[in-house]
Amino acid sequence: DEGVVFLFTDGQIFDERALVFFNDWLASGEIMDLHTHEDKDAIRNAVRSSCKAAGIIDTPDNLWSFYISRVQKNLHMSLCFSPVGEGLWSRARK
Repeated sequence: DEGVVFLFTDGQIFDERALVFFNDWLASGEIMDLHTHEDKDAIRNAVRSSCKAAGIIDTPDNLWSFYISRVQKNLHMSLCFSPVGEGLWSRARK
């Protein structure tokens, strides 16, 4: 388990709707429909041995929950907004 920081600045926002995905990610640790079924299967297979080592039965739901818990533990997000100009204030009012 190694922590990772995702750094996102206001200059990288090309579409305000992207902030909805970040909100979902921050609220639940997961963005719905981000992964295809094949991707989810590959992720489940990748965490299977760690899940078993933790003493968790390796059902598809348990494997996915184990993966999401590791994401929540190790992935950190920093949203950096400049206080100069209207960008921060207009987004804060929404």
